[in-house]
Amino acid sequence: MKDTLQKLLEENHGNITEAIINEALEYDSPKSFFEDLLQYGCQSWMVSSMIRYKDTHEFYDKHYDEIEELRAELDEQWIGLNIPTHSDLKNFLAWLSFEEKARLLYDELEMSL
Repeated sequence: MKDTLQKLLEENHGNITEAIINEALEYDSPKSFFEDLLQYGCQSWMVSSMIRYKDTHEFYDKHYDEIEELRAELDEQWIGLNIPTHSDLKNFLAWLSFEEKARLLYDELEMSL
């Protein structure tokens, strides 16, 4: 899986997928990274670059267009995202986009192995 992620890293620059791959490659087992992330989410603090609000706000601002595109897709699929109004919106959407893109990437990786 590491070799495949390295190849994908060459194709992804400045997007959410690049951020996910960089985090996954820090693990001895990228498969474990994806499985843990998909089970526990960013709220578990396992994603070192997405712990503090400052970090998630920067992530949101950097990937705004990609996040909004994903949010619109999910909103259409789920007929409303039910975004919590009592929480930090940028943080919520940063975590949501990271987790959803990771899920899609993991599905793609599993199919190619």
